Amino acid sequence: MSRFAHSDVLDNGPAYVKTNCNKVILIDAYSDVYATVNGANKVAEATLVTGDFAIDTFTASSRRLTANISAKSGGNALKAVADGTGMHIAFVDTVASKVLYVTEESSNQAITPGNPVTFNSNPTYVSNQPTA
Repeated sequence: MSRFAHSDVLDNGPAYVKTNCNKVILIDAYSDVYATVNGANKVAEATLVTGDFAIDTFTASSRRLTANISAKSGGNALKAVADGTGMHIAFVDTVASKVLYVTEESSNQAITPGNPVTFNSNPTYVSNQPTA
């Protein structure tokens, strides 16, 4: 399972995601390409606003962004994911057509087309202090 952070997130930190992310997309296979995430790999999606994110101090040397998407409706599933494995959650900026951050989705629940999808976690992104 892979993870990804866009260079704009790496350059500007967690606040960049909080300010620019307006959609979360459940995908059936890892991708960091916007056209794939918002196309062939899309299983479900939900709209986000700045208030869906919180930034706090994770440790004395890091900042943590938490996406408060638990219990957020993703609408009805667009396609099947038979065994539920290999799924990821992509946070995107639809205005700029960018994938900002991708992380694993670990419930491994089978998805049936047309059934409602609810995001069941609050993923985090941690930005650490540089080390030598």
